[in-house]
Amino acid sequence: MTDQAAEWNEFVSKHTAGHLLQTNEWAALKCRSGWWARRVLLPETAGGGAAQAGAMVLFRRILGQVLAYVPRGPLVEWSDATLTEAVVARMCDVARQEGAFALKVEPGLLDTAANRQRLTTAGFHSSPQTVQPRSTVVVDLQPDDDAILARMKSKWRYNIRLAARKGVSVRELEANELPVFQQLMEETGERDGFSVHSAAYYRDAYELLAARWGAFLLASYEGDPLATIAVFATGSTACYLWGASNNRRRNLMPNHALQWEAMRWAKERGCLRYDLWGIPDEIGTIATGLWEEGRKAVSAEKAPVDLSALPAGDLWGVFRFKQGFGGALERTVGAWDLPLQRQVYNLYQGALLTKDRAARSRHGAKKQEARAKTPSPSSPGVALEPVVTAAAWEKQLVQLPPDRSHVLQSWSWGAVKAGSGWRVERWRLLRGGRLLGAFQWLSRQPSPALPLRVAYVPKGPLLDWSDDEAAALVLAQIEELCRRRKCVQVKIDPDVGETDGEGVRLKQLLVQRNWRFSPEQIQFKNTGFTDITQSDEDLLASFKSKWRYNIRLAERRGVTVRCGDVSDLSGFYRLYEETSARDGFLIRPFAYYDALWRMFLKMQEDEGTRTGGALLLAEHPQESQPVAGLFLLRYGRQTLYFNGASSARRRRDMPNYLLQWRALQWARAQGCTVYDWWGAPTNPDDPTDPLQGVWRFKGGFAARMAVHTGAWDWSPSPLLWHGYHRGKSLLLEQMRKRHG
Repeated sequence: MTDQAAEWNEFVSKHTAGHLLQTNEWAALKCRSGWWARRVLLPETAGGGAAQAGAMVLFRRILGQVLAYVPRGPLVEWSDATLTEAVVARMCDVARQEGAFALKVEPGLLDTAANRQRLTTAGFHSSPQTVQPRSTVVVDLQPDDDAILARMKSKWRYNIRLAARKGVSVRELEANELPVFQQLMEETGERDGFSVHSAAYYRDAYELLAARWGAFLLASYEGDPLATIAVFATGSTACYLWGASNNRRRNLMPNHALQWEAMRWAKERGCLRYDLWGIPDEIGTIATGLWEEGRKAVSAEKAPVDLSALPAGDLWGVFRFKQGFGGALERTVGAWDLPLQRQVYNLYQGALLTKDRAARSRHGAKKQEARAKTPSPSSPGVALEPVVTAAAWEKQLVQLPPDRSHVLQSWSWGAVKAGSGWRVERWRLLRGGRLLGAFQWLSRQPSPALPLRVAYVPKGPLLDWSDDEAAALVLAQIEELCRRRKCVQVKIDPDVGETDGEGVRLKQLLVQRNWRFSPEQIQFKNTGFTDITQSDEDLLASFKSKWRYNIRLAERRGVTVRCGDVSDLSGFYRLYEETSARDGFLIRPFAYYDALWRMFLKMQEDEGTRTGGALLLAEHPQESQPVAGLFLLRYGRQTLYFNGASSARRRRDMPNYLLQWRALQWARAQGCTVYDWWGAPTNPDDPTDPLQGVWRFKGGFAARMAVHTGAWDWSPSPLLWHGYHRGKSLLLEQMRKRHG
């Protein structure tokens, strides 16, 4: 190796972000498959002192043009703006010398706002084409072996020890055993559905990388090769790049044994971190939302994801395996591009888009082929039937899981919407006589200025979302109904947790079926629930102490709460108007609320119904009018706090605290088990979210936040969908200008 090459490897080894993909040997491996490479090292002049920044730049011809690519680099202290500017300028110079139309970098920076801003300042923009996995699990190797094992899931520790007890041995693979490695890779690729490199590629990787940077490890039992991995160590980090196993003796847990021995191998080489290299990016995205810059990343084991409910294929099964080793979730900024020849770069982006569309089309064809092997929505035995009476509708809903019902899918709610310009239909989906799901379908023309129909399934559809087949069938019927009714879009917003297993699978299904997260969230995306199955004493004890004090303070100061009737509705609406003017939110005309409130008060009078409502008013002996009020909607075992209002008068007497306490007691008296607070911050970690103050009040009543998947839109014409939302946005802007 030349002195310059040795100097470069030394720099990579010592740099805090040093990575295998920036070494001379990795560049040599890529050069054997059509790439070529050049190094950038600052300072460049002899006697310029120790290296401070650099990059291994790889080049390749794509569609006749040259692309420059820096995997896991450049290696620079990004907080040093001057040094960053210098290394980027030098990379651009080298790239132009090679005739490159763009420079793509993929540094190992964590995905934070500060790091994204640093890349933007350096002239890059986020690229739609990411090469290396953005999300991964990283195990801390600094503790001793016992402590590392203690951080793993108990089942993982058991499996590691089981492999040892059963006689599984792990050793480094010899060069003459590479055919074994290749055979295991091909067997795994065929089983799990991914492509593998050629035997020549892995042979080159072994020859170039194993001697200095890594090891190919083999787990075997009585001479029978069971599994293998390739692990590499550069500086303080080791990474696991390739792995494979056969279909035999999997009960001996050779993969657990391999990963543990790889960690011990890395630790012996002085590594502080072990990168398990690649998990579904959806998991990394969730984790990124749970930690802020400067805080420790989220534990993979404690990620808010129901592992038992995740899909079986792709990287989801891989994540189940990797998360048990006690590591933390990390997500990098991904790939960023700096165009050097704008016209060529634009053509390149267009070609990528065309290629991506073609790939999606092929993927869609494969999905259609797969769906053809399973019963389709139109196959015999599947029937979408209308439900035309209230009694029949309620009969359908009680057959569905009780926690899936929502008042916005009740017959009464539909009747209210029918009186305000919506066309209302109720549908049930049967298969072989078994109820799969039901949904209340609302449709209308939103504005005379926009001659289009839209449809909405509020807080639905209703079904068992853990049944993937039922979910697909119900969504397919909703899409078909949207087509038949000639609607530009249909919107759904089911009550499904965003980060639990059902939510992860539902979002996957929605994306696969070309649904889009809606820019128009009609209902609150998130809410809060209080469990009201406890006694009064226990429920009060669960509140914050200040809340209990304020409830008693209101009683001491003479505040009382009574149930109102229809004669109180106009007065409550005036109080609601006062609240909207003070707090800056829009409300509907009185006629709308009058019909809604009257409907649910009437239903409350009918015994034995699952539907009802209550108007609660807080009064003070020195005031002639109520000082606060709220309207509750009841459905099944759930009470919903739907409207709330208060006056500026007597606020120091804490009427809202006593009012909510009486509301919780009323809900319990109706046999309800859950109190829905109807609204929580859309971004729980954002202190500027407008609902943060409201949530602090609700949270004091032992409310538990529920983060939901939110509203999603489907359209038979994506172009028309975009036009509709653009037109609606312009119309609203004109209305604001006219009234503002």
